[in-house]
Amino acid sequence: MNRNMQAFDTEHALALSRLWFLGDVHGEFKHIAKALLDAPESPRWLIFLGDIDIDHKPFAEILEPLRRNFSDTKIAFIYGNHDADTYEHWQMLHESGDAVALHGQVIDLDGVKVAGLGGNFMGRIWSPPAQASFQSKDKAMNRGPYKWRDGQRPNPSLHAAIYPNDFEHLSKQRADILVTHEAPSCHPYGFEAIDELARSMRVVRSFHGHQHDDRSEEYALVRDKMGFDAKAVGYCSIKNGLGHLIHSGPKGW
Repeated sequence: MNRNMQAFDTEHALALSRLWFLGDVHGEFKHIAKALLDAPESPRWLIFLGDIDIDHKPFAEILEPLRRNFSDTKIAFIYGNHDADTYEHWQMLHESGDAVALHGQVIDLDGVKVAGLGGNFMGRIWSPPAQASFQSKDKAMNRGPYKWRDGQRPNPSLHAAIYPNDFEHLSKQRADILVTHEAPSCHPYGFEAIDELARSMRVVRSFHGHQHDDRSEEYALVRDKMGFDAKAVGYCSIKNGLGHLIHSGPKGW
């Protein structure tokens, strides 16, 4: 590995234990409340790994009960592919109050630098290692007045595509943890491009959702080859920043 994982975990043990990474919730939030109530100490941050999947109510309103009952716990999120199923999904997610939108940023969360890359690879936009059709969201969605038939808007899914300029921007920065919706290559449906981004940012650990399964034990077997510690977080599951399971979601997803 490029960085010493054990030394990093020892130095930041308390902060990492209080960072909770949430796998795809798809509109389900009751398990989060239960995990918070059962925890001996409330986390400092809840970080959603995409596919929050709401279209009926702003994210800020959904989070309001948590704000009232766990006022010291803060929220951060990246988006997933289903967060752009419709324009309503995209709007409701991003009416998020003071929750931190992590996509394309590196944020210091209590001394741990966390980077976010939301969305998924789309064949018509960019699916590495193939060449990208569009370098940026702006280029994909704004093709001039005659490119969309009958005055239609672009497909909302383009909001959640991963674009090369996202990669280029993040790859020039440094972080301790990278959170993505897509999986790295250690997952059968993962991407080497995620590996390359993690290594270029010199992260110690990554967390991803999207696939709804948890193959982290398999990932550990190739950790040295990967150059970082990859962790999966399953559907409605929660892990802390050390990779320890806080809550296990239902099986069969």
